[in-house]
Amino acid sequence: MNDPMTILKADHREAKKMLNALAETEEGAERRELVQTLDRELRLHMQIEEAIVYPPVAKEVGEEDAEEADIEHDLAREALEKLVAMVDAPGFGAVVEMLKGGITHHVEEEETELLPELKSALDRAAWLALGDQVAAAKAEAGAAPPKSAPRRRSAKRTTKKK
Repeated sequence: MNDPMTILKADHREAKKMLNALAETEEGAERRELVQTLDRELRLHMQIEEAIVYPPVAKEVGEEDAEEADIEHDLAREALEKLVAMVDAPGFGAVVEMLKGGITHHVEEEETELLPELKSALDRAAWLALGDQVAAAKAEAGAAPPKSAPRRRSAKRTTKKK
């Protein structure tokens, strides 16, 4: 069974690495390729969160919290569109910084509030089943599991309860 927080945090770290790398790139093929990768990976991550993670957040943590996360995803999509459009234009660095700021804010809320609150609201089996759904969605989309999200061998490794 998979821990959803581990998987999502690994995605967050990977996005941060790509954004930091983008901030250092010069115009050209390397930048365009990195922008395409970031765009694809972030959109997949957001799609998975919206389809699999945010419905139980709305039910167990709060509708308003899920709605705020959705709005932040919409803002990230707008920034991604601008990033793609400006990949070889002046002002690209400003768009990268704007996207980094929004994602940093979103990730902090998700990792320190939403996900811990959801984990507390769900029993262990439901939490790990959620992680399995996230992992399966990533696998179905062709995304490799993050290196920092090892496969759990036993459902009895921790005993944290609600």
